[in-house]
Amino acid sequence: MSINKIKLPTSAVIAVTYRCNSRCQMCNIWQTPTGYELKPTEYLKLPAELGDINITGGEPFLRNDLLEIIDNIFTKCNPRKLVISSNGYLSERIIAVGQEILKKDYHSRVTIALSLDGIGDTHDKIRGVPGAFDLVLASIKGLQTIGFKNIGLGFTFLAGNENCYEAVYNLAKNMNLNFGATIAHNAEHYFSTQANCGIDSQAVAVQVNKTINEKIGSFAKNELGKCYFLHGLIFWSKTNKSILPCAALSDSIFLDPEGNIYPCNILNIKIGNLTVKDFDDIWTGEEAEKARKITTACPHPCWMVCTGKPAIKKHWLKAGIWILNRKVSNLICYSKTFFKKGFRGFPKI
Repeated sequence: MSINKIKLPTSAVIAVTYRCNSRCQMCNIWQTPTGYELKPTEYLKLPAELGDINITGGEPFLRNDLLEIIDNIFTKCNPRKLVISSNGYLSERIIAVGQEILKKDYHSRVTIALSLDGIGDTHDKIRGVPGAFDLVLASIKGLQTIGFKNIGLGFTFLAGNENCYEAVYNLAKNMNLNFGATIAHNAEHYFSTQANCGIDSQAVAVQVNKTINEKIGSFAKNELGKCYFLHGLIFWSKTNKSILPCAALSDSIFLDPEGNIYPCNILNIKIGNLTVKDFDDIWTGEEAEKARKITTACPHPCWMVCTGKPAIKKHWLKAGIWILNRKVSNLICYSKTFFKKGFRGFPKI
């Protein structure tokens, strides 16, 4: 099949290493044997169409050549947005790389996003590292001190920490950080676990709906997109189903440290390897065609940023209708409350 007849992906999650200095409850990447890791120059083989990229691990800052990898990705793809997802423990290294990024022409398009799943000892226990919470705060404050503005905080729901969401969200607001949330998923080839289960969907709904109600009044496209993503998060917590058709492979890909390409970080369906073939050959190959048929009726539906965000862009009309309805609903509720309180406040004649 000709490459011209197949839409190329515009989004990618790129795991640059499986080495990890965390011992997370919801993920066993740290137990994955370390194999070959793509050289920085091999990232020049990525498709130029990638406009939204998430660099992850393992812990990406364990790679001493991370900055070179990022340089090559911008040389080849020049993405609109690149997020580096980190556990935040290597504070000195993170701040040093942040300083170098600030010298680059592309610095305004790079976000460093740190994980935080609770406050204090709660986060330390979930991540399996004593003092992890303090290390994350040190990384945030260090980045802010050098003038690095695009800093994110990511919360992961798992069984037992559902009621910690609001405290982490408020911390992000107080520190002027971007904020995102997800739910721990199972995956054979990435998270290497099937143990994530039993989440309290009601607790998720109560807290996340507060965030949606707070943000839905915005007219910023990014904020409204986050509202719909959070709505999908509530839906998945209740049903274990995606609120939108999967965008994996058609719009997004997952690249592991060895160069293997998958539809996403959930489906264990390898379509090829960058070190063996050019991306165009992989994308039009037989394995890719088989994977496309599987993802159209995905056997393991998920709702994560890597596939949810492209799906929202693709199905913008459905998302837009929900956003409009939620805006109107919230406005009506606000108006009723306002007038009810107002009339109660009128003096009697």
